Amino acid sequence: MIPVIIFFGIGVVPGTIATVIFAMPPAVRLTELALRSVDPEAVEAGEAFGASPQKILWDVKLPLALPSIMSGVNQVIMLALSMVVTAGIVGAGGLGSVVYQGVTRLDIGLGFEGGIAVVVLAIFLDRISASLGKKANKRINHN
Repeated sequence: MIPVIIFFGIGVVPGTIATVIFAMPPAVRLTELALRSVDPEAVEAGEAFGASPQKILWDVKLPLALPSIMSGVNQVIMLALSMVVTAGIVGAGGLGSVVYQGVTRLDIGLGFEGGIAVVVLAIFLDRISASLGKKANKRINHN
């Protein structure tokens, strides 16, 4: 966060950039692991039918890796939400700012309200991403 603040000052931009930098490495790593874990026989079958490497990626690997990729998306959402309060401290606004104001003013109600809002949002987004992953998993298992 500090290097981003040095370059961009205080406000929404450093909060957003720091959140993206914080959440992206796990997304990339989990997507890479999901693509590597695709059954080699499925890839070999695509190659045997003469599919191009791009076609194998889009039509074989990605659909088979989608449940694991959705798990990664879930983790990225949780990491981004964990950065909300820190971003609020540097003036990014949003729910993090509400929590920070509650803590600094010793306003327990305001801090609790902001904290509960972050938790409810995290649960809501977790359930959505989990259901999308299950839907992708069912589609793969039925084909």
